[in-house]
Amino acid sequence: MSEYICHDFKTPRTDTSKRLPNSFKLVPLAFYLALVGGTYFMTMDWLAYKKAQQAKQQFEQVRKEHEGVSKQLMNEKMALDAETAKAEVVAKWVEGARNIQPISVAIARAMPPEVRISDLSIERGDQVPANLSLTLRINGGSATEVALVDSSITRLNYRSYSPQQSKNGDIIEYRSTLVRQEQ
Repeated sequence: MSEYICHDFKTPRTDTSKRLPNSFKLVPLAFYLALVGGTYFMTMDWLAYKKAQQAKQQFEQVRKEHEGVSKQLMNEKMALDAETAKAEVVAKWVEGARNIQPISVAIARAMPPEVRISDLSIERGDQVPANLSLTLRINGGSATEVALVDSSITRLNYRSYSPQQSKNGDIIEYRSTLVRQEQ
């Protein structure tokens, strides 16, 4: 080995002490190897750090894309939920109007051709939605038409509760609360 690279950092003196053993000449060699190894590991760590930063940027881009897609899907879901809510309202209205339709048809069929219905209003009760509030105005009719209306409603399993009838000239106004009768 070279005397310059591997020396024991001692000057030869005979008066102080002996030279170190030859195995101690490996200490500087181990030091240089540690420097080279440290440099290698620092370089590899630095390269891995740069690679990790690039991967982090890529993952951030992917995360932003996924967030954009998820926001778009959430907006679509909210739009679908709004449409579903509107459809449910329409379905409830149709379901609620289902029992009103046969009543209005029965009343229209009960009227003779010479009598005209000027106003027909069927509304659900606020406290009891099963009860219906009926208001009917008839032009050119008499009490017999009111009886016909009452009998046609009775055939549909409704009973008139608290019927009121008034006549103003040629117009008969009939008000009643219709209660569903169970068979």
